[in-house]
Amino acid sequence: MDQKTLEHLPPIHHHLGGHNLHWNDKNNELTIHYTALESFTNPRGTIEGGMICAMLDDVMGLFAYLANDHKPATTINLTMDFLRPCAVGEVITKCRFIKQGKTVLNLESEAWQNHKMIARSTANFMVLD
Repeated sequence: MDQKTLEHLPPIHHHLGGHNLHWNDKNNELTIHYTALESFTNPRGTIEGGMICAMLDDVMGLFAYLANDHKPATTINLTMDFLRPCAVGEVITKCRFIKQGKTVLNLESEAWQNHKMIARSTANFMVLD
């Protein structure tokens, strides 16, 4: 990943504690680690679903940009499946294509904690000119 991309990550990426970005050319997959903070918790003490959704939207947005010749893209729609509670700590996300079109990108992403999938998402992104 080039330095220019790393210098211009969106503010939400930093707010979510995004770090350790890894682009896998062979599999056309992006992995990003996030830090789920105590300030992200709900009254039960687990991470609020919206914060996990934001992490997956962030990894998919960055993937759409990197995998599509650095063209910006925006989320059209997004579905979420929450599979288990998320604790404060590190969350590892992965993103890949379902299908790459010229103007619409179909993506899927996963969030993992302690070697267990905690959530998954699919989304469609529109490539912007």
